[in-house]
Amino acid sequence: MKNSMIKNISTGLVLMVLVQSCKITQDYQRPKLNIPDTYDEALSEIDSSIIEIPSYKEFFNDDKLIDLLDNVLENNPDLLIAAENLLATEAVLKNVKLNYLPEVNLQISAGVQRLSKNSMTGSFAGSSIFEEYNLAPSLSWDLDFWGKLKRQREEALANYLGQAENRRALRVQLIAQTAQAYYNLLGLDKQLRITQEVEKSMQETLNILQVQYQVGDISSLAIRQSEAQLAETRALIPEIKASIKAQENALQALAGSYPAIVERLDSLTKAAFLAPLVTGVPTDILQNRPDVKQQELVLQAANARVGITKADFYPSLKITAQGGLNAIKASNWFSIPTSLFGTATAGLTQPIFNKRSIRSSYEQALHQREAAVHEFRKSVINAVEEVSTAMSNIKRIKEQMIEVNNRKAALDQAITDAQILYKYGEANYLEVLTIQQSYLQTELAHTATMQKEINAYIALYKSLGGN
Repeated sequence: MKNSMIKNISTGLVLMVLVQSCKITQDYQRPKLNIPDTYDEALSEIDSSIIEIPSYKEFFNDDKLIDLLDNVLENNPDLLIAAENLLATEAVLKNVKLNYLPEVNLQISAGVQRLSKNSMTGSFAGSSIFEEYNLAPSLSWDLDFWGKLKRQREEALANYLGQAENRRALRVQLIAQTAQAYYNLLGLDKQLRITQEVEKSMQETLNILQVQYQVGDISSLAIRQSEAQLAETRALIPEIKASIKAQENALQALAGSYPAIVERLDSLTKAAFLAPLVTGVPTDILQNRPDVKQQELVLQAANARVGITKADFYPSLKITAQGGLNAIKASNWFSIPTSLFGTATAGLTQPIFNKRSIRSSYEQALHQREAAVHEFRKSVINAVEEVSTAMSNIKRIKEQMIEVNNRKAALDQAITDAQILYKYGEANYLEVLTIQQSYLQTELAHTATMQKEINAYIALYKSLGGN
C-alpha cells in the first residue's frame, strides 16, 4: 500500500508539472493588425491574384543594370558584414538547439601529494607521499520541466531568422538604391546632351547676331544678351559633369569598388521595367516585407524571453553523474573492476530570496514584449503608408507627365518656328533667345519628370519588399 501511494503521488506530481509547464510558457500568437483591405479607395482596387513581387532580374529591363546589381549584391561591404553576422548568429543557434541534451566531459588527472610529518594529518599517516590517478567521464543534465529550454531555442531561432531578414532588408535597400542611382546617372547623361545641344544652338544664334551687328541691323545690346545666355548655359555643363562623376563613384562604392566609369545605356527610356508593378496589390502581402518580418521575429524572441524569465520562478532539477577509474598507484590505475567507481546525484533548487532579481527580469521581459508588439504594428503601418505614398506619387507623376509632354511638344515646334521666322525677319532676336531658354528648361524638366516616374516605381518595388 505504501509503494502504491508513493507511485500515485509521483504520477500526480509529474502530471501537475506537465500541466503547469503548459501554463507558464505560452506559445507565440500574432497580435491583431487590422490591416485595411485597400491602401486608398481612390487609388487602387485589390487584385488577389498577385502573390509575390518579381525578382530584380524579372523587374528591370536593362542588362547593364542587372550586371551592376549582381556585382553590388556580391561585393557590397555592408552586405558582406551582414552575412558574417548571420553566420555568427547561426553558430549560437546550433549550440542552443542542443541545450536539452546532457553535458558530458572527460576528466583525466594524475597527482602526487607530500604531507608534512609535523602536520596533524602527516603525523597519523603511515606514509608522507600519496599518489592519485583518475579517469572519469562526468555527466550533467538540466531537466526541462517548465519549458525554459524550449523557449531558449525559440528565442535563438527568432534572433537568427531576424538577422536573416535584416540581411534581406539590406539587400532590397541596395537594389533600390543602386537602381535609382543608375537611372539618375542616365538622367544626368541626357541633361548633359541636351545642354550641349542647346549650347551649340545658342552659339549659332550668337554668330548670326554678330554678323547682323556688323552690318548695323541690331545694337550691341542683343550681342550682350546672347553672350550672357550662352555663358549661363555653358556654366551648367561642368556642374552636370561633376554630378555624373559623383554618381559613378557612388555606384562603384556600392559595389565595393574604387572610382571608375560605370557601364550603362546611352539613353534614358520609359521602358525601364519588364514587369511594371500594378497598384492593385493586396495589403496582406506587406507582411512578407523583410522589415515587417524582422519586427515580428523580434516579438517572437521577446515572447520566448517572457517564458524563460517566468520559468526561473520554479524549481530546477539537475542530475549529475561521474564514473570511471580511480587508483592511488599507477600500476593499479586500469585494474578492472577493482579501480572502478561511480557517483550519481539529483538536486532540486527552488529560488527563495534573490533580491527581486527574478521578478525584475520577468517584469522587464513583459514590458519588452509589449514594446515589441507596438514596434511590429508600427512596422506594418509604415509599410502600408510607404506603399500608399508610392502609389499616389506614381499617379500624380503620370498626370504631371501629360502636361510636361504637352509643353515639350509646344516648345519643340516653337524652337523650329523661331529659327525659320528669325531667318526671314518675322521674329526678333529677343523672341529667339527666350524660346531657346524655355526650350532648355523644358527639356531638363521633361528628363527630371521621367526620372521621378522611374524612381517612383522603384520606390514602390522597395516598399512592397522587393526580391
